[in-house]
Amino acid sequence: MSYYGAHWQTALPYAAGLAGAALFTHRALRDAAARTPSPAHLRWMADSFVALLAGIILTPYTLGGMVDWAHRGLGAALFALQLLLAGRLVAWAHGDAAGVVFLLLQLGGGVLAAVYVLQAEGLLIHGEATFQLGFALVLARTLPLVAPPIAAPSAAAGGVPGPVAGGVPGSAVGGMPGSAAAAASAR
Repeated sequence: MSYYGAHWQTALPYAAGLAGAALFTHRALRDAAARTPSPAHLRWMADSFVALLAGIILTPYTLGGMVDWAHRGLGAALFALQLLLAGRLVAWAHGDAAGVVFLLLQLGGGVLAAVYVLQAEGLLIHGEATFQLGFALVLARTLPLVAPPIAAPSAAAGGVPGPVAGGVPGSAVGGMPGSAAAAASAR
């Protein structure tokens, strides 16, 4: 997909698309982190995701050999991070069948991309698109299973949120009352 970042006509939409993906994925992961088995690790992965995507945007492969290799290295690191993250989420979701299928789709796309990454022609973009689709589907499927959204306070219920799956009954998140839960999820 980096082809689109190397041409003036498509560089801005390419950069905006990747930046949007980075920021929204980062936000979703950081918001869910407090409700996962390993919050600090998930936050680190979210931050790394943004850094790697920013690096990819800032290293158009057409600027020469060293920049091309930096771009490829950042891309490989991003794919590895996404596979590890997806695997971790599927494991936390106790091997949810749909999550496993989406992880396998992601892995298949990664293998296809890896086969064609050093070739001048082939199915590189197809592999990249399949990989990213699999990753997005893993996130969409497993994040709600692993870290259910915090129930919003209901005006009808007097502004007190209801119980959250996996939490202590009558509390917001694992025994933390409202504002403490919001502060914890914002970290």
